[in-house]
Amino acid sequence: MRQTLMKNTLAIPKTFLGVGYTKDRAGLPLEAVRVPVPQPGTGQVLIRVAASSLNPLEYKLADLNFFGRTPPVVLGLDLSGIVVAIGSAVRGIAVGDSVVAMADLNGDGGWVAGSGGEGGYALAREFLTVPKPESLSFLLGAALPMCFLSAFASLRGTVQAGDTVYVPGGGGGVGHLAVQMAARVLRAGLVISSGSTPQSIALARQSGAHHVFDYKRDDIAAEIARLTGGRGADVVFDATYSEAGFVETAKTVRRGGSWVVLGVGPGKTTRLVETESPVDSILAERGAKHINVNILRYFSEPAILDDEAKAFLHRGMTLAMEWAVQGLVVPHIGGTIDSTVEAINAGLQSLKSGRSTLGKVAVIVDRDLEAGS
Repeated sequence: MRQTLMKNTLAIPKTFLGVGYTKDRAGLPLEAVRVPVPQPGTGQVLIRVAASSLNPLEYKLADLNFFGRTPPVVLGLDLSGIVVAIGSAVRGIAVGDSVVAMADLNGDGGWVAGSGGEGGYALAREFLTVPKPESLSFLLGAALPMCFLSAFASLRGTVQAGDTVYVPGGGGGVGHLAVQMAARVLRAGLVISSGSTPQSIALARQSGAHHVFDYKRDDIAAEIARLTGGRGADVVFDATYSEAGFVETAKTVRRGGSWVVLGVGPGKTTRLVETESPVDSILAERGAKHINVNILRYFSEPAILDDEAKAFLHRGMTLAMEWAVQGLVVPHIGGTIDSTVEAINAGLQSLKSGRSTLGKVAVIVDRDLEAGS
């Protein structure tokens, strides 16, 4: 449903005070940085941001700047808000629409530094922008794009009805969505997950996992073998970015199964130094497929962002809204913060250290918009 704001709320300033990095590879903490409000290109929309969420990608961009951006760079790539301008080729979105979007991963985001009232603005391509359902809050919408697309690209077409699926880290931002997707949408026969705290184990169970093990205490490979009669999991989806974890989860896949990893994969988790990893030899012994899913490639290698890829990503964004409204794949908001330099730095530092909140941390960028006024 289209929500149209009064015309005077759509005034666009020339600049806004964002949160990001001003030096190449400076890492955390992020800083306040004043940047121009961008103008939409032909197929882009400009969004006044109501809400966002935290992703590991943001601290990794600050650490490594692996897109080679020239600072200053504003972060905050998951977006929900109101469209305030559109490019000449945009047809499915109009000014005044309430939308959920993912900003270009090699572009700026929309986090603001404090509550000065000037708002945060970000560009998104039309194929990564979808109308926000009226029943879905800005906060829940903004918790979906990057994590949902990561799970969607990893599981859609790989998990077949009746499969045994193992998703380690079922309390994480991607993991709890992947568990729901496998169990409630893709009709996996058996969904297994893991966690390290009573809270993360409980969230994985609530998300639809049939069995959840404590990876610090349990021999998960032995448990999966027991549950599957020694066969192993048909599909393992590992989004943990942990080299030690990769080795352990590779041991759980069945012969001829699929081991799906999110990101750059084994031996490359630092992006700075490539190390020897036994994962491929473990998979080769089982005749298992190694499938690498890397959403970043669509933006770092423009040649692969063809019409088919754009349609796939747009389909994923559309299904994210539909499945959330239907209660099938719903993000768990484990914490909510205001968009300030201090709060965002603290949240990203927790993500980086592995002590992050369950599910997703949502960011209120514009309290008035987020409240629906």
